[in-house]
Amino acid sequence: MRLVENLLYAAMLAAAPLAAAAQPPAAAAAAAAAPDLEALIAGATHELSFAGGELSGPGGGMLHDATAQSQFVLVGESHFDHDTPQFAQALFHMLQREHGFDHLVVEQDGVGIEDALAPGVRGDPQAIADLAKRYPTLLGFASDQDLELLADVGARVKGPHPIWGVEQTQGAARYLEELDRLAPTPAVRAMIAPLLAEARRYDTRETLGKFLAEDRTTLARLQALQAAFKAPPGSRTDTLLNGLVKSAEIYSFYMRAQAGEPVGLLNNTVRESWLKAGFVRRYKVQATSGKPLKAMFKFGGDHMFRGLDPVSAFPIGNFAHEFAIANGMEAYGILVVPTGSYAKIADYPAYERLLFPRAEPTRPVLIDLRSLRNYQRFFRAKVAAEDQWLFRALINGYDAIVILPNSRQATFARTGFPWMKGN
Repeated sequence: MRLVENLLYAAMLAAAPLAAAAQPPAAAAAAAAAPDLEALIAGATHELSFAGGELSGPGGGMLHDATAQSQFVLVGESHFDHDTPQFAQALFHMLQREHGFDHLVVEQDGVGIEDALAPGVRGDPQAIADLAKRYPTLLGFASDQDLELLADVGARVKGPHPIWGVEQTQGAARYLEELDRLAPTPAVRAMIAPLLAEARRYDTRETLGKFLAEDRTTLARLQALQAAFKAPPGSRTDTLLNGLVKSAEIYSFYMRAQAGEPVGLLNNTVRESWLKAGFVRRYKVQATSGKPLKAMFKFGGDHMFRGLDPVSAFPIGNFAHEFAIANGMEAYGILVVPTGSYAKIADYPAYERLLFPRAEPTRPVLIDLRSLRNYQRFFRAKVAAEDQWLFRALINGYDAIVILPNSRQATFARTGFPWMKGN
């Protein structure tokens, strides 16, 4: 069969020059003419508003229509800007009201999100902030705007688990405190004590990562603790131990790569596998009605690509697109670009700016990449050779770009945490 296919393909290639030669000169010239790229971008650009927590404007209408057949809508962000969580909140309102979306999937620790949905905390941004202050590295994204999004979704969606955190843990102290209560013997509790003391010492925003990410002895010590527990597979204890060990393992790839070992890629690929596994585990538990469960994702931009992402991993965003296809639906990806005092337009790479309107927007706009995708070879000709693969990944990896031109740094009034620049 393969031989027949190859022979047919060769015959097609041989016939192609004849077909080209048969074209009239005028038709050949028309086919070779490059389109007006600025006009294409102008036609693909639509103003939108998310004032008052609701989408409106031509761009809002386009998002409404473009997501009608979506099982998943993916928001790729630059972390810690002020406006992206507010845009995401308005988007979720529309998706829930118009298309039956009922879950939010976030780049947050799963145990932290469980705690944020506990009675007395759920729906209350200050109560979630108090949780974050108690465990400063448990919720990696704890700006006022991020916490308000979590509170809003927790309040408006019924059911016990409307938000899923699928990220690896950064906050070991919270895990070790619960494991201390679950310890089967005094000997195991004695193993926990020094780990917990060290985790508490470094469980601050200023020393973020020093226990799980930078201490070269942490992984082996956690693996020894896991072996001592002998936790039944699937138990709460097993979940906590696996979360700690896997997080330390993922971080260890970066440290080992810094020392010259060729394992740096695993920091990305193993992490993406962890994100996907966490999503599937929660999906299987909650999608029990036979009806596809619909969710909006909010992650850093690299995680939400369809296809290979810029750090050479097939991310959870790609998985969501394929998962939706398996359920007879589709996914829709939005890359959010905040500017204003948060970042200058010039801070974004040239291959990305090529798709922006020529005049810097003064109001939020949506750029419909689906309408530009068939012209990508003409755009790509204007991209530096070394960046062409990144341009190709972007225009095929997202369905729209949303520019937020008046954004600024996120605020942390509820927690008092220091602001940090995202990526």
